[in-house]
Formats: sequence, C-alpha cells, structure tokens
Amino acid sequence: MKPPPFDYVVPGSVREAVSLLKQHDGEAKLIAGGQSLMPLLNMRLARPTVLVDVNRLKDLDHVREADGGLAIGAITRQRTVEKSELVKNRLPLLHAALQYVSHPQIRNRGTFGGSLAHADPSAECPAVALPSMRSFVSPVRMESAR
Repeated sequence: MKPPPFDYVVPGSVREAVSLLKQHDGEAKLIAGGQSLMPLLNMRLARPTVLVDVNRLKDLDHVREADGGLAIGAITRQRTVEKSELVKNRLPLLHAALQYVSHPQIRNRGTFGGSLAHADPSAECPAVALPSMRSFVSPVRMESAR
C-alpha cells in the first residue's frame, strides 16, 4: 500500500518542532529514521496530516555522559549506539544486545529514540534498553510547548 497524503515540514530547531506538534494538535508525527513509522503509514495504520522531519536537529544526535549516567539523543542512530565506547563501558547489556537487533542496514537508519517511542512489540530496542534504563540520566527527557 501507499501512505495517505500528508504535509512534510522540516523544523530548524527543537523548539520549532515542538511548536509544530502543538500547532497540529495530535495530527502530526515526528520522523527521523522512519523504520517504525513508515510501515505504519504504508499499511495506513497511522494517518498523520503532517510529518515533522527532525533529522537535521543535531542537538538530538548524541551519546554522552551526563550527571553520572548516559544521555542518548532521540535521533541517534541505533548503529551509533551499538558502536559507542561509552555504551560498551557503561551499558554492556545494551551494547551486547544491539548487534542482534534487526540488520545493520536497519540500525544504520533507525533511531534509538524512534524505536523506543513506537514501542513496537516486534522491535528489539525497547526490550534490550529496559534493563539498562537505570543508567540513563533519566529514562526519558521530554520537551513541550507549555
């Protein structure tokens, strides 16, 4: 199948992305890797009127130490998390498991945050991340327009 029609927007900042989500009041979806969202669109299980592409928001792309834990940005590719020395040293279970998540081509494109956000029962990232969550700065840091 083909996805339903939608508008496509590329924000210049996280603040603008959040503002677009608020403006479209539940009718917009974020996209970065698309590995979880695109199948839902193609099967018409998701029907957003707007896709907000956050691929260019580099402040969401990182693996770094922060406040005694690790911070992994929402658009950080799964492959980047898999190859990170910080993850290898601080979250050995996550590091060991990520090499078995899907295929390298999917991990090169799929984002760690997208996989967690969609919580697809067939996706492996949420299952392997859950036991490691105590090592993150906080399991999830969110930003809103409020």
